[in-house]
Amino acid sequence: MKKAWGAVAVVALIAAAIAIGQDVTSVNAVGFNKITIGPGKLALVTLNFESFGDSTLEDLIGHQLVRGKVYVWNRVAKEYIPASIGKDGKWSYTNIIHRGDAFWIKNEDTATNSVSFMGEVPYTYNNSATATVYNLSGVEAVGYAYPVDMTWTNTTLSKESTVKTMYYYNETAGGYDIYSRGKTGWNTPNAFAIPAGRAFWIKLSDGASVDWTEVAPYSL
Repeated sequence: MKKAWGAVAVVALIAAAIAIGQDVTSVNAVGFNKITIGPGKLALVTLNFESFGDSTLEDLIGHQLVRGKVYVWNRVAKEYIPASIGKDGKWSYTNIIHRGDAFWIKNEDTATNSVSFMGEVPYTYNNSATATVYNLSGVEAVGYAYPVDMTWTNTTLSKESTVKTMYYYNETAGGYDIYSRGKTGWNTPNAFAIPAGRAFWIKLSDGASVDWTEVAPYSL
């Protein structure tokens, strides 16, 4: 059984801080992911916490980027929506970001920068929480909706026969690691895990669509 985690710690709002890896008894568990991005580099990320605010870029990122842009993948229009901070100090993109949505963060500074996402660890008290990303089709950018490192072949998405290819953006190499489904399964390395907070691309069979539902892989 996996445990929910933040980049450094997970804490209970109604209790004292607890160490990484422990189960917690409160539904109000808080965590965060820290995304570090090199100068001029890109990171393909996802939101996997319940935000304390409205889950807009203003709420999630604010002014953490010294210089940079965000490109949100619009799954309906199948296009990127660029976003930046204007002279008024506000983000140009004001729509809600949902858990499992994918977006790029570009660091345009000459130094390494980082962005931290903080929020409540998703779970339903006394029940198995589920998260669904609806109507995936064609080529899609998505993310695992829980704050854990998740082995690709353990996801329900990888078991959908219509999902043929997965593209994971390798930030170090600046390109994609491409994994495909063969007759005997996926050609991913053993125990290949998608890091918490990172998104990826998938390609489905022509004309196919699927709803991706995952049950929370941890207990609180």
